[in-house]
Amino acid sequence: MIRGYAQKEIAIGKEKKMDCSSSRNCTTYLGALLALAMLATSGCVHSILATGIYLWQGGNVVPAQCDALEDQRVVVVCRPPSSNEYRHAGAARSIGKRVSQKLTNVPGIEIVSHAEVDNWVDEQDWNNFKELGRAVKASRVVYIELDNFDLHKGATLYQGDAEVNVKVYDMANPSEPIYESNIGQILFPRNSGIPAADKPVQQFQRQFVEVVSEQIAIHFYKHNPNASFALDAVANE
Repeated sequence: MIRGYAQKEIAIGKEKKMDCSSSRNCTTYLGALLALAMLATSGCVHSILATGIYLWQGGNVVPAQCDALEDQRVVVVCRPPSSNEYRHAGAARSIGKRVSQKLTNVPGIEIVSHAEVDNWVDEQDWNNFKELGRAVKASRVVYIELDNFDLHKGATLYQGDAEVNVKVYDMANPSEPIYESNIGQILFPRNSGIPAADKPVQQFQRQFVEVVSEQIAIHFYKHNPNASFALDAVANE
């Protein structure tokens, strides 16, 4: 009786194994389990959760909203808020640099060194970005306008708050942008602030710069639409 029961269980196990191997869901489930296992040992919570969802959906991606940067020489400029130009100049430069790095995901793109951009910014007015494009022989200029950039919610909490507008100019005819996106308000964390005593302001600014840069750059290459999932979790790292 026991032997027969064991043979029956083995047969059922083989049947389940065959069902799993013949189904796309098996890969999906294994990917989700792997993401959860990594979650217990890694600090990159937001990336792991996004990867788990990505695998759960079968690896779906969405196309770029703008493909005008493909096979082009591109320079990225980020203008700080005019009301606090000097206060947030460092953050604006960091966003421009990170967006430039992320745009290497665009097929065939050539990115102008951000050191060249920094040298130009030190000597020129922000509104002369078209002159920068000509000077570095760029075929496209990505011009990022920070209409607002703040790190604090009250005196004791961090909550990043930025207003962002992005324009792309074709240097063959730079009178009007060939692409424009008013991204609008970006909040980090989205739902509430975190105690300022938990981390240095420099660390929180780096995290917020990364979030803002990602929200800008993904307009130009195909990406996982759930990459911003659980961003509030990384704010607490």
